[in-house]
Amino acid sequence: MLATLFACTSLSTTLLLSPNAAIAQAADTNAAAGNDDVINLDQVVVTAGYYPNPDDKGEVGDHEWARAFAINVTGPYLVADEAWRVWKQQGLEGSLVICTSVNAVVPKAGSFAYDTSKAAANHLVRELAVAFSPLVRVNGIAPATVIEGSSMFPRERVLASLAKYKLPADESESTEVLRERLSDFYAKRTLTGRPISLDDQVKAIASFVDGTFRNTTGQIVNVDGGQAGAFLR
Repeated sequence: MLATLFACTSLSTTLLLSPNAAIAQAADTNAAAGNDDVINLDQVVVTAGYYPNPDDKGEVGDHEWARAFAINVTGPYLVADEAWRVWKQQGLEGSLVICTSVNAVVPKAGSFAYDTSKAAANHLVRELAVAFSPLVRVNGIAPATVIEGSSMFPRERVLASLAKYKLPADESESTEVLRERLSDFYAKRTLTGRPISLDDQVKAIASFVDGTFRNTTGQIVNVDGGQAGAFLR
């Protein structure tokens, strides 16, 4: 799973490791910076995400269901659990942000495994907020489809999505051109009419970890351009 750990040294390390190894490597990073004592952990941001591509019938295999839940739900929990051990030892306030998806509350055909796993991730945020209070704030951000710079949108998936929505696509066109067309299509379905960027996500995450929302925990903030189907009810 992919986790970004922010230590008190202001160093950030992006790790594609098991939770235990991630925490251990972050500690090594601190030590290399001259901090020989126990790792001091302030903020943890979990950006793990896996979208199992359905077949031409809109179905995914059992193993893909298991993988979606392992990465989108179990992974963030294990990272949070390991970080919690450090936070308790420190006795210092911290913040955890888990990236989920607006799909958690907006059902769509052909993405059962992804959507239901992200719904579980939303509730995981709430459960962790209760369990880690009052020492650690736990929140989530739920972006809509982000195509820019996303490894979840290889050329094959972009072409499949364009075909699904009956949008023009030519094999001779570059992947970036095809991605932009799909991104524009998604943007037009939102209230703001703007595509969701990586920068939009980062700014939302930063607002949770920099103290702007120091009295907020257990909340999911949609970064989706405005989708009526995702409004809080």
